[in-house]
Amino acid sequence: MKSQLSGTFTASLIIGALLAPAAAFADGIQTVSVEGEAAVIDGDPAQTERNVKRDARRRAVEQGAGVLVESNTIVRNFQLVADEIATSAKGVIVDEQWGPITDGATKTKKVKLTAKVSKDAISDSVCTVIKANHDPKVSLVFVEKVGDENKWSTERGMIESMFASAFKDACFTIVESGIKVTEVSANGDLPQEEIEKIVKNSNAQYVVLGSGKVIKSDKANALIEGTKMNSYAVSANVKLMNTSTNEIEAVSFKSANILGISPENALKAVEKTGNKSQMIVESVMDDMMKKVSARWTSELVNAGRVQVIVKNVPSYAAAKSFKDLVAKAMTSAKIEQRDVKGGQATFDVDVEGGAEALASAIEGKKAGKSTVEVIEVSRGKVVLKLNG
Repeated sequence: MKSQLSGTFTASLIIGALLAPAAAFADGIQTVSVEGEAAVIDGDPAQTERNVKRDARRRAVEQGAGVLVESNTIVRNFQLVADEIATSAKGVIVDEQWGPITDGATKTKKVKLTAKVSKDAISDSVCTVIKANHDPKVSLVFVEKVGDENKWSTERGMIESMFASAFKDACFTIVESGIKVTEVSANGDLPQEEIEKIVKNSNAQYVVLGSGKVIKSDKANALIEGTKMNSYAVSANVKLMNTSTNEIEAVSFKSANILGISPENALKAVEKTGNKSQMIVESVMDDMMKKVSARWTSELVNAGRVQVIVKNVPSYAAAKSFKDLVAKAMTSAKIEQRDVKGGQATFDVDVEGGAEALASAIEGKKAGKSTVEVIEVSRGKVVLKLNG
C-alpha cells in the first residue's frame, strides 16, 4: 500500500538540510571512506553480502551529502531516503573500491568501501525519491498587500509566486486551490469559513495559508532623499495546514524595513539573518522547514496520529464498541472520540505504525455486532465503515 505525505507530515525530509551542499566536494565529486555492517543471514551468504554492501553504500551517500538530518531520518515505511538513493538512484556513486568482507560483532559482517559520490546526483535523486514514494502536494492561498500605505492592491500575486517557486524547489507539487481570495479577506486573516472551504476543496495533503505585504512608506526618509530609493515595510506570514486533520502544523513569520526602487526590488532584497544572507521568502521557508522537520522526526519514526472516520454508525453504543475494538486490537494505542453525529463517528488515534498499522489490525474485525470494512487509508487518515 502506498503511503502519502501527511501529517503528521512525512519525511523528516528536512528538505533544506538534505539539499545543503557538502563542503568537501571538488568538481561535484567527493571521495569518501566508510564501513558497512549487517546481520548474518543463516544459510544465505549471498544475501548477507548484499545487505552489508547496501549499508556501506547508504553510509557513503550520507557522508557524501554532508549532514542530511539528525539520524538521517526521512520516513517512508520507516526506511531512510539515503538508503533508497544508494540502492535505486543511478549515478550517485560513480566509483567503488571494496575491501574484503570480515566478521563484525556477534553475528554480523563488515566491509570497507571507498567511493566517489556525485553531489549533483544526490540533489537530483532526493526529489526523485520523494516524489516517487510520497508525491507531496500543497495548495497555496495568499492574501497580499502591495503598493503605498494608502493605496494597495491584492491582485499581483508576486509574493505567492515566490513561495510557489520555493515549495517546488523543496520537492513539492503545487496544486491549485480553486478558491479566489477576495478583497474582504485581505483586510486581515482569512475568515474561518473560507479556510474550511479551501481545505475541503483542496486535492492536496497540505494547504499553505499565507499573507504578505510590500508597502511603501509615505513618510520622508533622510537617508533616501535625492535618490530613487523608497522605504518598504516587507513581511510574510505562512501557516501550513494538514488537510487530513485540519491542524496547523507550522507557522513562520518574518518582517523587515527594506530600501528599494520598487516592490519587486524590495521583496527580492537580500537581508542578513544571523550568518545567512537571504531574501525574506527564503528566511520564512527556512524557518518553516525546520519546524516541520522537528515535528516529523518526533512524531513519525515510531508512532503516528491518525484521524479515523467511521461511517454507518447507527448509535453511540456502536461508536463505543468500535473504540473498544481499537483498544483491544492495539493495546499501546491511545484513542479519543471526537464526535458522533449523523451516522458518522470521528476519532483521533495515536498508534505505532500509523494509519497502515491501524487499518491492518482492525480490518474484518467485529465491533459489537458490526464488521469493520476499510474504505480508505492514507498517511494520517483512515476511513472505515461498519457493516451489519
